[in-house]
Amino acid sequence: MRGLDLNGGTMLYAGTPPPGPAASLPAPPTPMSSLTPVVPSLVGQEFGRFRVVRELGRGGMGTVFLAEHTLIQKRVAIKVLHAHLAQAPELVARFLSEARTLTLVQHENVVTLYDLDSRDGRPYLVMEYLEGDSLANFARGPMAPALVVELMTQVCDALGAAHAHGIVHRDLKPANVFLVPNANGKQRVKLLDFGIAKLLSRPAGEMTTEVGVLLGTPEFMAPEQCGDGIVDARSDLYAAGVLAYLLLTGQVPFYGRTAAEILVGHLQKEPVPPHELNPAVPEALSRVLLRALAKRPDHRFASAAELKTALEASLAPPPAPSAPPLTALLRGQGTQAPVELKGEWVGRSGLFFQSTSTPPALLSEVSLVLRLPGGELPCTAQVVRHVTAEQAQAWNMSPGFGVQLRDASPAFQAQLAQLKNSTRATSAQTAAIPTPEDAQAEAVLQGFRRRLAGDPYAVLELPRDATLESVRTAAQRARGALELLKARPLSDSQRAQVDRALDRVAGALHTLGNVERRVEYDATLGNVEGIERCLAAGLTATMLEQCRRRFLAGNTGREGRAAVHRLSGDALASVGRLEEALAAYELAVRADPLDLEGLKRWRFLRARVRGSAAPR
Repeated sequence: MRGLDLNGGTMLYAGTPPPGPAASLPAPPTPMSSLTPVVPSLVGQEFGRFRVVRELGRGGMGTVFLAEHTLIQKRVAIKVLHAHLAQAPELVARFLSEARTLTLVQHENVVTLYDLDSRDGRPYLVMEYLEGDSLANFARGPMAPALVVELMTQVCDALGAAHAHGIVHRDLKPANVFLVPNANGKQRVKLLDFGIAKLLSRPAGEMTTEVGVLLGTPEFMAPEQCGDGIVDARSDLYAAGVLAYLLLTGQVPFYGRTAAEILVGHLQKEPVPPHELNPAVPEALSRVLLRALAKRPDHRFASAAELKTALEASLAPPPAPSAPPLTALLRGQGTQAPVELKGEWVGRSGLFFQSTSTPPALLSEVSLVLRLPGGELPCTAQVVRHVTAEQAQAWNMSPGFGVQLRDASPAFQAQLAQLKNSTRATSAQTAAIPTPEDAQAEAVLQGFRRRLAGDPYAVLELPRDATLESVRTAAQRARGALELLKARPLSDSQRAQVDRALDRVAGALHTLGNVERRVEYDATLGNVEGIERCLAAGLTATMLEQCRRRFLAGNTGREGRAAVHRLSGDALASVGRLEEALAAYELAVRADPLDLEGLKRWRFLRARVRGSAAPR
């Protein structure tokens, strides 16, 4: 679980140095953890039924650890309040307030709280363990509008769930939005850190914000949060607008050298429209963000659901142009000049013409020249209906008259159908013209076609001993390059290739970005270096043994062969035939690569034979 913001909200006093401007994401505020005393590690200790495996992150309020249930190996994240803060009642109250908030807000896009307890006088939270990355690490520069909207609609769902319980988050920012990759390549949003969340209806005795203290992160604070205004759900929507602005343009709307400069920007300056900074942003989406960033709360969206609807609508394709209206030339009688009328079809052979002048007499015959998309067609018709101005007003239509075509011969009907259908034929011909291939996109896709022919390591262009961090970075880089292509005028073939490549990249990240899935995959490859990387990344002996059992279940006979080779290696090593023993141990590892004992023997003997230091 990386990228956790543990500060419980950044506390800024007048004169506190803020983060400076950034090229992509704003630098996080100076963590309060720099003031945290060095304390003994809690790794290996038990909190209830959970044993701490390793530290995940540390902040001003507490430290988050990965822990395992001692019986069923269920993994959780445990957030423990710092020992030196456990003596401050107001900080303990704030820590417990987060637990109360998470208990109230039960939603798929909000991190789940399992338990709250205390150990040695230090309260701790037991939460779900999330595998993925924070949005702060995921977003590197401008992102594709479709991906931004996909993520922000989930953020809106999470905020809506909190607001429904009268809770304002007050510190929405990339570090507090966690992304969990799904097997389909999509990202599931989890909203974190309700440490400074505020209940709109605050229970009696609950801690309130101190006078003169700002809670939040300057770049994402609504104008009313910067001053002495009332903070409510619309303050979170402002922060959501800042977040979307950052994801689309690579920069926040307002930044400066000091916190004061940033806050003045929120209070007084107008943001540059996002589409002016990134031409790939549709103007409709730009307008949605500018409304979310309105200075006055009543000028913003009224709810998270309304903001979500506006985000989705901003990317909807424009409505198809309507067919041109039918016109006809009504031939005059006597000295009267021909009159051009607008009309519409009523059934197969009836027409209604809009007209404010005196219509031809009922049941009279008129001569028409129908002007259709495919050409003109002379015909005769009989007047069958008048619609007066009074009737038109009552029926919510235009005044005019209706006619019925008199010629019903098969030849006339065939000619009429041909001229009427020429619009659809023309549209079909236009649609059949293929979009030419984009040369710039083709250069990028050529490299991906070569990569997609290989395994997940090849898809991400990684060596087989790559770290988990480099796996995530490579997947992020590949996904970003492909998402940018979607904004270009691609041919149908190129667009399909981009979609396939995105699926393969997502699949590679799904396999290699998780230590358990990766170690089982590396076992099928005999990739011992990759297995060692997984162990270094926190794969426990218990988890490794579970993966080994699944691997052996699909590869029968390997365990027995490995045992024979290992016994041979033991016998050879006992009589000093170390080179032969090393070869036997290597055969054992290749047969059963997830056997921890076999890995240890092979590595230690290899280090001894080569004269290097024994590995840990």
